[in-house]
Amino acid sequence: MITSTGPLRDNIMAAEWTMQISYDPLLIAVFIHPDAATFKNIKKTKEFGVNVAADEQTSLINISGGYSRTEIDKLKVRNSFGLLKPRYIKAPLIAGCIINAECKLLTMKKLGDHTMVIGKVIAVRYDKTKTPLVYHTGKYHRIGSVIEPFRQVVRVNKMTFEWFLAQADGRFVLKCVGALIKSGKRILTSNYTTKNGSYTTIPYTVPKRRSDHAKALQVYLKQSGIRVELKHTPIIKRLVVKNKSRVQRINFILFEGKLRTEFVDQAKWESVRTDALLQAITN
Repeated sequence: MITSTGPLRDNIMAAEWTMQISYDPLLIAVFIHPDAATFKNIKKTKEFGVNVAADEQTSLINISGGYSRTEIDKLKVRNSFGLLKPRYIKAPLIAGCIINAECKLLTMKKLGDHTMVIGKVIAVRYDKTKTPLVYHTGKYHRIGSVIEPFRQVVRVNKMTFEWFLAQADGRFVLKCVGALIKSGKRILTSNYTTKNGSYTTIPYTVPKRRSDHAKALQVYLKQSGIRVELKHTPIIKRLVVKNKSRVQRINFILFEGKLRTEFVDQAKWESVRTDALLQAITN
């Protein structure tokens, strides 16, 4: 629900086309028809409120979207809107919402038959006890149970867990790229040593963000003296390594391949049955 004030006085409208478009600065875009009273208010005052409805506020959405400000003063409908006092803008805010954001107008751009209105968030309130209202196929819905993303859980020993925890360095998901080189029931592995200890697993590296993963792996293999011909089709393994109650999410992008030579200084063959993580990666 978008709130505003100005030449058409205090007003509220329902806006489906509303989205966050930047983290820093925090920006919200709202698409509004230029004939709307809200648009005229924002154009004059350069500010507006964004109020994300909670799932018990269906009647407020109906009022906000069902009438124009030229027809009725929607905010004064009896037993409907409770108002919050804003901190930095003059437009009212709606009580009981999951989010109330105060925005200063950054820019406007006409796109098709609507205008994209972008506001910079200067203050925000969030009620974690609320759940958002969902509108789909002409009906209102509540958010149900969480759909957990599929990740294979791999229980590992403390040393293995500490290794990948250090590699993650606080990241929610550790993203790795590695080579799958098989020979029967064995797989090519490399030994990694740092100040935190050593660990043996497939040849892999942690690529820089937004870098080409295949190229990063080729560079790493070349520097490691492992001459490999890799296939171009990537495989993804989404894992959760777990040690007691601690967990670390890992995404492995894997490329199958074969050695160009049987002699490899920095690698050795391991049976996948000896290591739970190797089993998860290769299955």
